[in-house]
Amino acid sequence: MPPDSQNLVWIDAHSHLQDPRLAAHLPQVFARAQAAGVGRIHVDATCEADWPAVAALADAHPETVLVSFGVHPWFIRDRSAGWLQNLRDVLASRPAGIGEIGLDARLGDDLDADREAVFRAQLDLSYELALPASLHCRDAWEPMLKILFALPPHPAGLLIHAYSGPPDALAPLADKNVHVSFGGTLTRPKNLRARENAMRVPAGRFLLESDAPDLPPTLPEGTAPHLIGADGKLLSEPAYVPRVGRLLADLRGATPAAIAAETTATARRLFAKLLN
Repeated sequence: MPPDSQNLVWIDAHSHLQDPRLAAHLPQVFARAQAAGVGRIHVDATCEADWPAVAALADAHPETVLVSFGVHPWFIRDRSAGWLQNLRDVLASRPAGIGEIGLDARLGDDLDADREAVFRAQLDLSYELALPASLHCRDAWEPMLKILFALPPHPAGLLIHAYSGPPDALAPLADKNVHVSFGGTLTRPKNLRARENAMRVPAGRFLLESDAPDLPPTLPEGTAPHLIGADGKLLSEPAYVPRVGRLLADLRGATPAAIAAETTATARRLFAKLLN
């Protein structure tokens, strides 16, 4: 992607640059992000095993990378007996948020009750420490919304990444200081739910994400991809965020410059404690 001719500044609110699929390509990934005008990248951990790699990214790129630590709902089996205290310790060691955490009802492993307990423990910790938390939700909107609506507004703010929930929940979620982010799935022509959500989300409550290396955008025919995975499929990366931002601008009847400015301001407010 060529440098942004409008000199817009974007922020990638959710990614996993610690993923092994990106390891050999990180210098190029950071260079393309910079060329595309992506000034900050938020990297979310998924399990205790990748916390050191996430911390190393922040240390190697202190002016670019923001980080969060947590246990993703896919990896609750891998947590140690002392995982929650370990999470407290890593959060005390550096500026960081909590994430990626959440619920997922599509796994079919009979661990939903345990998964909810792990999610609630981390969500409670985010309230206790007044730290922003990044949430995952897939096919679990009823329990997720029940939990969030029963709580007071979050003191720092929550982010539901790749939001695919009901449009009618967006305004009540905003009242709870919950934000949502949109990524590559917004560019899928048949994803009408995402496009409705992008149009209806209240101002100041939406961000942009890559979810790198997953959920890549749909590229226009003839567009050369940056990275292809071993399975032959496109990998997502932060440089694609402006592409999503421009589509979001079209959907909301705004200019790309306005969307870049609004999402950057929202991200800086939500992640203020990570910027210290």
